[in-house]
Amino acid sequence: MLEQASFRHTDNTIARYGLAVLAVLTALLITQLLWTWVEPHPTSLFLAAVTVSAWYGGLRPSLLATILAALAVDYFFIAPVYHLELSLDNTVRTSVFVLVALLISWVDAARKRAITERDEMLVREKEARRAAEAASRTKDEFLAMVTHELRTPLSVITGWAGILLKGDMNEEASKAALETIKRNAEIQRHLIDDLLDISRITSGRLRVDAKETDLVSVIEEAVAVVALSAQAKGIRLHAEYDWAAGSVIGDPERLQQVFWNLLSNAVKFTPDGGSIDVRLEHVDSSARITVSDTGKGIDAEFLPFVFDRFSQESGAASKRKGGLGLGLSIVRHLVELHGGTVKVESRGEGQGARFTVCLPLATVGDQTQTQTVEVESLQQTGDNELNKDSLILTADGRANIANTLWRS
Repeated sequence: MLEQASFRHTDNTIARYGLAVLAVLTALLITQLLWTWVEPHPTSLFLAAVTVSAWYGGLRPSLLATILAALAVDYFFIAPVYHLELSLDNTVRTSVFVLVALLISWVDAARKRAITERDEMLVREKEARRAAEAASRTKDEFLAMVTHELRTPLSVITGWAGILLKGDMNEEASKAALETIKRNAEIQRHLIDDLLDISRITSGRLRVDAKETDLVSVIEEAVAVVALSAQAKGIRLHAEYDWAAGSVIGDPERLQQVFWNLLSNAVKFTPDGGSIDVRLEHVDSSARITVSDTGKGIDAEFLPFVFDRFSQESGAASKRKGGLGLGLSIVRHLVELHGGTVKVESRGEGQGARFTVCLPLATVGDQTQTQTVEVESLQQTGDNELNKDSLILTADGRANIANTLWRS
């Protein structure tokens, strides 16, 4: 491809310079033919040749045409003919011709630059228009999505509240209705929290209350929040902790939000009877947390856009899951605020996904808002003797879910 492009460029260059030479030769031939009849001004047709060269060939071919035309005029039409004489008179005439020819070349080059700039401006204007139209469509789609996602739990809440107000339900049914109202209120609260967080991120007003934080307790709290949702789908939720990982300097609430988002996504996209694994490891001077699932996986084409704001994988299955497409964008921003990184891996559709978060561990010299603890005591255990804690949550099916909810 590159060689073909190079050959085309070379051929085009030869053609432009060849056109300049041909234009000058044509002007010379016509002037010679007319000279015996009417003796036209010797420079007229040569200036036309320079103009043609500039118009079709560009600045450099027009300069070549100028030089050739000046030599031809001096040699064939200015006395003494067939002789290049550097007299004052010949020099002045030739200089005037050259200046006029250069002016033609410069004007044409300026014209071409103006045309090029206009074309580029039109292209940019079209791109800007397409971007504006895409932004408008995205805004409309986002508003429609927000309206739907907020209205759905609100409709459930108002519906069950109306039924409760009638007083026709027994105690068990009333409790189930209240649980439904609470669950949908939590869904709505999380949606509103995501919208507020995105607003704070965009405006640069997101606060992080950094202090020394134990990652194990943060992850355990996030696991506990999604445990019931995992049980409801019969998902095996397994968490494994490396106690030598120590602590980090960060906001425990924001870090819990990170892991809750990752775990809730895993529960949402893992089919009934699947499994989710959470692992905390000590790697060099960082803590590495992985959340793996056996869910629907992520298409390779969508992987680069997983953490983009409002991004959702196309397909009916993803749309049925709901959500605003903000959670993973918030995850990336919060992890980066803590000096860490987050990445995602998936082998494709139906192959599950694995999210990996790396956070820098706290050191003894770190200044925090809480009392500094001995980090060395957390690192005494060698890599070959890791103290690990496991939590396995399983459920046989949906049959016992109601009793589990009522007793909780």
